[in-house]
Amino acid sequence: MSKRPRRFAVSMLALGASALALAACSQEQVNASSAAEAQTPAETVTADSEVVAVGETVANFNLSDQNGVEHALYDYNEADAVVLVMQGNGCPIVQKMLPTLKEVASEYSAKNVDFLMVNAFIQDNPEKIKAEDEKFAINMPILKDESQDVSRYLGAVRTAEVYVVDPQNWELIYHGPLDDRLTYGREKAVADNHYVRDVLDAMLAGTELPHPEKLEADGCLINYV
Repeated sequence: MSKRPRRFAVSMLALGASALALAACSQEQVNASSAAEAQTPAETVTADSEVVAVGETVANFNLSDQNGVEHALYDYNEADAVVLVMQGNGCPIVQKMLPTLKEVASEYSAKNVDFLMVNAFIQDNPEKIKAEDEKFAINMPILKDESQDVSRYLGAVRTAEVYVVDPQNWELIYHGPLDDRLTYGREKAVADNHYVRDVLDAMLAGTELPHPEKLEADGCLINYV
C-alpha cells in the first residue's frame, strides 16, 4: 500500500521538472526572439526615409541585380561587414577604380566581407548594366535602384562613393571614397590613403575606427528625378 503513493509522488516530481524545463525553454525562446528583434530593426527604405548618416542604423532595402537576382541588405546578416559602392555605366572614375576595388573585394571576401554595387543612373537598365559588368569583368552584384530611393537614403551624390555597414547592428560606419588615388583633374599612380581598407581592418580587429571626419568622393553626378 505504501508503494503507490511514492510512485505518485515521483510522477508529480517528474511532471513538475518537465514543466520547469518547458518554461525555461520558452523563456529562452522569448529572450532569443527579443534579442533578434533588437538586433534587426524593422524599418525599410521608402521614398520618405531621411538620409542616413555615419553612426546611424541603416534600414533594410531590397533591389535586384544585373542578372535579376534580388538582394535584401539584411540577408547579409552573417557577414562581418557589407560594402556598398555607387556605380554608373560609363563613369571614368568608376572604371578606373575597378582594378583596386576588385583587389580589395577579393582580399576581404576571404575575411567574410560582402561587396555590392548600386546603380541609380536613370539611363542605365539591367541589360546595359550587365553589358558593363561583362565588359569590365566587375564580377559582383550591381543592384539597380530604379526608384532611386535607396541612393537618396544613402545620401549618394556621385558614383564611386563607398559605404561600410556593420551587420551586427546595421550601423553605417563609413561613407566616403575607396582611397585617395582618383580625383577629377589628377590621378596618382598609387594611393597615399586607403580609407576603406583602414576601416575594414579596424572593424575586423575590433579596434577604434579611423576617419571620423567626412571624406568627399569624386565621381560622376547622379541625376535624381
